[in-house]
Amino acid sequence: MKKIAPDSKRPGEREVPLAFSTRKTPRQARSRQMVERLLNAAARVFTTEGFEQATTNRIAETAGVSVGSLYQFFPNKMALFSELQRFWTARLGEELDVALAHPHRPLSELIDEVLGVHARLQRESGGLLGFLLTAAQIGAPTTVRRAVQERLEQMAQLRRPGSDPVRNRLMAQMTLHLADALYTIDPGGASDPHIRAQVRLALLGYLRLALDER
Repeated sequence: MKKIAPDSKRPGEREVPLAFSTRKTPRQARSRQMVERLLNAAARVFTTEGFEQATTNRIAETAGVSVGSLYQFFPNKMALFSELQRFWTARLGEELDVALAHPHRPLSELIDEVLGVHARLQRESGGLLGFLLTAAQIGAPTTVRRAVQERLEQMAQLRRPGSDPVRNRLMAQMTLHLADALYTIDPGGASDPHIRAQVRLALLGYLRLALDER
């Protein structure tokens, strides 16, 4: 596995701004920079090595700091994961709210908008978004996935007023599992036109049936 140089950043990768609660509140600019550095290092390690294999020592090494410096702000890797998830939950939610602002548009247009959001944020996050959406349960709330599911349920309710909430929840869950192929077939699948085209076909076919729009 290619070793990531300390403080390196992938092309197009977004620096994680501070909107977090940490063990030590980073009031000074240097402390804020340290927290951002640690969060970006954690994102790279989680994405390339997985949550189970990631360690605070590895994250500190990737950030180019001592593990003691890491512990000043984060007690463990779960705290880092939770802060990253909080940021990307909000970021994805904002983008989906725009994409689904007109829920009565043709399904094909809505799907294209949502797939575009996934591709853009997967690039922007350096691959972290796909990891957050598809990672197995690791003891932290899956807030990113829940944010997508809630918006899909709302979309179904608006397109079919009076529809069964339980059915809408199942539809949203099935849609998420179909969309997982963007990340599980290939880490870069969200940007691969062939994979996106196949996922689009699967989503369009399923949602037309699930929403009675045949």
